[in-house]
Amino acid sequence: MKAFDRVLKVLARDYADAFLQLVLPDVPLELVGVLENVELTVPEGRVDFVHRVLWEEQEYLLHIEFQVTHRADFPKRMFVYSALLTKQMDLPVITLVIYLAPRKKPLPTAYEVNVDGVSLNRFEYQVVRLWEYTDEIAAGKWPELAPLLAMLVDEPDTGVLVRERELILRERDERKRADLLACAITIGSRYFDKEFLWRFFREEVELMREVSFIDEWLQEKLEEGRIKGLQQGIIQGLQEGREKGILEGKEIGFHDGRRASGQSILLRILHRRFGEVPLEIITALTYLTPEQLEDLVDVAISVSNSEDFAEAVRRLPKGNVSAVPA
Repeated sequence: MKAFDRVLKVLARDYADAFLQLVLPDVPLELVGVLENVELTVPEGRVDFVHRVLWEEQEYLLHIEFQVTHRADFPKRMFVYSALLTKQMDLPVITLVIYLAPRKKPLPTAYEVNVDGVSLNRFEYQVVRLWEYTDEIAAGKWPELAPLLAMLVDEPDTGVLVRERELILRERDERKRADLLACAITIGSRYFDKEFLWRFFREEVELMREVSFIDEWLQEKLEEGRIKGLQQGIIQGLQEGREKGILEGKEIGFHDGRRASGQSILLRILHRRFGEVPLEIITALTYLTPEQLEDLVDVAISVSNSEDFAEAVRRLPKGNVSAVPA
C-alpha cells in the first residue's frame, strides 16, 4: 500500500485545484501555496499536504484526505485534525475527504456528540464520492484524475489504460506528466500483470524512470525477484535505443504488446483527425486482434468521421468484436 499512498499524495500535491472544483465548482478559490508534511502535536499526527487558498482576501487551509474505504474512527480523526490545524496555523480550515471505493451505504459527513438522540456538538466536512465522476473523468473533464480510472470502473480492461494514457499525455508539464504516468502504472498494478503494464507504457518508460517513487517501487519488486528480467530488458532497450529488451519473453506477452501498440497508433490517428475519441470505439478496439488493428490503420486515415470508422469496426468478424456497440 505504500506505493498506492504515494500516488494519492502526488495527486493531492499537484492537482488540489481539481478536487476543489469537484466540491465547490462555483466558488473562485485561489491556490497560493502548499504546506508539505505538516506535523501536528499528537502522536503520529502528520498531515501529508495542506494547501493555502484565498477567497475574497481571506486565507484558508485546505486539508485533503483520501479514503479507499470508510473506517468507523474516521470522522473523529477529521475533527481532531481540523481542530489542531486551526490552533496551530491560526487559520480557518476546509476539510475535504475523497472516497475512492464505491459504497452503497451513506457515508458520514460529520463527527457528532449525541446524548439521548440529541446532537449537542457537530463538526461537518465535505465529502466527494469520486466514483460518481467516473464518466466525466473518462470524457476528459478531469484529465489529471485519469490514473484513478482503473479503480473507479467496474471492470478495468485495456481500453481503460488506453484512455488513461491519452488523457495523461495532455499534461504539458513534463514532471507532472511523468508523475501521472507513474501513478497510472502503480494503480494499474492492482488489476493488471506488471510486466504487461511496462510493455503497454514502454514509450513512456524513459520519462517515468525519473520519478523517484517508481524507482523505489521497482527496487522493491527486484528484491522480490519478480520482475528482474523485465527491468533488465527495459534498461537494455533504453541503452540500445530499441525495444528488444522489453518485448523478449513469452509469445502471449508479445501478442499483448503488439495489440496495445496497434490500439495506441489507431487512437492517435483518430484523435488527431477527429478530436475526442468516443469511449465506445476505445472499448471496441480492445477486443480486436493485432492483425485487425493493423488493417484499421488505413481505414482511420481514409474515413471522413469517427462514425464511419465505428461502422467499419462493426463490420469485422463477430467472433473478435463482441463488445462493439450496435
